[in-house]
Amino acid sequence: MWAGNNEVLSGWENWSDRVAWKRRVGADEQERTGVGMAVLFDRVLRVAAMRDGDVPYWPGSPSTDYEGPVDTDADGDRHFWDVWSGSKPVERYLDSCPRFMSEYGFQAMPDMTTIRAFGAETLDPEDPAMRAHQKFLSGDGNQRLKFYTDQRLRDPADFADFAYLTQVNQMEAIQMGALHHRACRPVTLGSLYWQMNDTWPAISWAGVDWFGRWKLLNYGARRFFAPVAIVAQRTDRTRVSLVSDLLEPTPARWRMTVRDMAGTVLSTREEDAVIAPNASTRVAEIDDATLFGAAPADASYAVAELIVGDRVVSRGIVERNYPRDMAYPDPGLAAAWDGKRVTVSARNIARAVMLDFGAVDARPSDNGFDLLPGESVTVEVASDRPAEALAQALTLRSLGPVR
Repeated sequence: MWAGNNEVLSGWENWSDRVAWKRRVGADEQERTGVGMAVLFDRVLRVAAMRDGDVPYWPGSPSTDYEGPVDTDADGDRHFWDVWSGSKPVERYLDSCPRFMSEYGFQAMPDMTTIRAFGAETLDPEDPAMRAHQKFLSGDGNQRLKFYTDQRLRDPADFADFAYLTQVNQMEAIQMGALHHRACRPVTLGSLYWQMNDTWPAISWAGVDWFGRWKLLNYGARRFFAPVAIVAQRTDRTRVSLVSDLLEPTPARWRMTVRDMAGTVLSTREEDAVIAPNASTRVAEIDDATLFGAAPADASYAVAELIVGDRVVSRGIVERNYPRDMAYPDPGLAAAWDGKRVTVSARNIARAVMLDFGAVDARPSDNGFDLLPGESVTVEVASDRPAEALAQALTLRSLGPVR
């Protein structure tokens, strides 16, 4: 797609500094500028784009193609920055169903190997080099990272743990938005988060850093953008939808299991379903009393699962509190190595497990996943370093208590 501009039209209509400028210059100059933009974006660039006839043209992002007001849920595409830039709670992503969400985002730090390339004298978010590599508010974005980790997640044990927590926040924020947009189908027919990668080593919105190293977000995107998925999101109640990007119906089962922190199953609900193609189907709306009974909010959680054949293809955790206010036990994580394959197991629930190799450059085949009590997952680790070095460097992180 050819786009005429990024946020020029929405800024002209809605941003406070542009609105103030229009008042200041008066009606004649305001009209001259507005007409000039219309000529450029609706005529000149549209005609130029016609030279590439197979590629559609869109006057701007966001835009309604001059059908009406821009950057609204009702028409065209939308940019949404109340979360992150506006410091609003992540749950604001659940408030509306735009026609096409073309930009929303959330920052995280890259991994420690990339951070050490910044050349900072200290591992401190306020170190001058750390601020110089922060792409929001001239370095003050590191305080925004802390604002959201303080709000949602446990206290960090050290700087490396803080970097991990920012990546969890980023992954779970974008996951919440993306899954909500998928569940909004057919009203919402697209969800693009900002951004894929970086132009230099930075603390930014990217899911892949300048060196090509994946943050947890990029692993999470494979799960929340999978062809079929279960969406279980709680506001005043828990709404469960089955979504599919496939073009054929998919026979499946969905299951909702409530557990306490000892792993005991408190209740289970399981139903057969045929997932409609290219659609979202709401299958349940469950209030807290029905779903959780008398179980304490900080000591219980629900697991939503989608099963196709004999395999769980999608899973989500439903919590009534922020993770920092959940009484999660020590997950009892352990790693068993076989060459460069490692099997990670959990004795208790382990939320957002990260395989962190510190200063060793390594890429696991999966990361940022949840493990239920007694579960394990085997991960391949790509690295030029020998298996012994990988095993020595590995730190297993989760949202549970830090040992």
